[in-house]
Amino acid sequence: MGLLRRAASAVTGDDMKPSMPAAQSRRRAEPSARSGLLKKSLKALAESTASAAVAASAGPAASAGPAASAASRASAKAAPSAPVTGDLSRLIIEEAKALSNGVELPSRLFTTLRKRLSITKGALLLYDAIRLEYAPWASFGFDQTTLHRMRIPLGANETFNALANGEPLNVTDPGQRAAFQPFFSSREFSNLEHIVLSPYIFEDTLVGVLIVAEMRHPFSRPEELLRCLKTVAGDVAPLLQRARGFLMKWNQARANRAPTTPEDQVARILGSPALRGKRLLFLSLALAPYIRAVAEENEDLDLFRLREDVRSLLDAFLADLGEAVMLPAGALLVSLQGVQRDDVPLFIHQLRYFLDTRFAATRTEEPSSSIQVLKSRVWPDEGSDVRELVSFLSS
Repeated sequence: MGLLRRAASAVTGDDMKPSMPAAQSRRRAEPSARSGLLKKSLKALAESTASAAVAASAGPAASAGPAASAASRASAKAAPSAPVTGDLSRLIIEEAKALSNGVELPSRLFTTLRKRLSITKGALLLYDAIRLEYAPWASFGFDQTTLHRMRIPLGANETFNALANGEPLNVTDPGQRAAFQPFFSSREFSNLEHIVLSPYIFEDTLVGVLIVAEMRHPFSRPEELLRCLKTVAGDVAPLLQRARGFLMKWNQARANRAPTTPEDQVARILGSPALRGKRLLFLSLALAPYIRAVAEENEDLDLFRLREDVRSLLDAFLADLGEAVMLPAGALLVSLQGVQRDDVPLFIHQLRYFLDTRFAATRTEEPSSSIQVLKSRVWPDEGSDVRELVSFLSS
């Protein structure tokens, strides 16, 4: 219990202040035999939590609590009709900066753009550091086949590469449009008359791309639309980086972990030098209620990407204490070192608290009900067959 009780102190009280990492380093060394591993884990957790606090206090997107979060949700969901075109970019920027900070901010930003620019078919693509491609984190109007295919790799075609210069593009040339055919369903592509692409660049890095196939914007000329999109992107790109920077760095550091089967991933965990022969507690967690709560507050958010974000955040929370693996039925398998079954309720409480520091709209009346422990097994005491272990936790 001592291990998780100290873990609790890493994400509560004064430790949420920006000075937390320094304070953590000055704490008295614990006499426990697990103190070395725990310090490394808490340092990673403290740094990530402190970075969230610094980011949240860095600008107007900071939330002042549930009331501010509710106000920003109302702004994103019920945007009034667009004003005169000369004020539109300024208005979009103001609304974007008023959004509560969180890893789902790109979805709320897309909703604002969709409503203000009357987008009927579009998506906001973000960079996937694991798969080395730009994929939709938020979308509206596209069929499922298009959303499945819309994963644009680095160097996909000359038009997409040209976005690196920061200029939005209105792709009307049939030859240039043809280069995007692999990323649309046959039905969607056959109806394409043009594609609007708007890059979001932060410190010379293309962090996102707005792609639009259909819209009823209020501008009289395409040049005015592109000018508006460029102005918005210039002010909004730092917001995307602030919201997603932690996850981008975390995923880039683990980009060499190619997606494999759950059995292979568990075998890799058990075979690592640090854990070989150690006693581990395996849990299967149901986070569907939590994911559903986030999705309900973000109408255009892609559910697959949301699940990926939750898994990555769970990995970050575990740090050196363990690792997370996605199971076929949608549950998450978690491996924990140095944690007893009696410690699990506190572990779940701290996990929920950590996730809430990352998502802007996950405050519920009964937070404990949103993350459920389905099954548990101690390795190797209660079985030492990897395939059987995964099957048991998946069922």
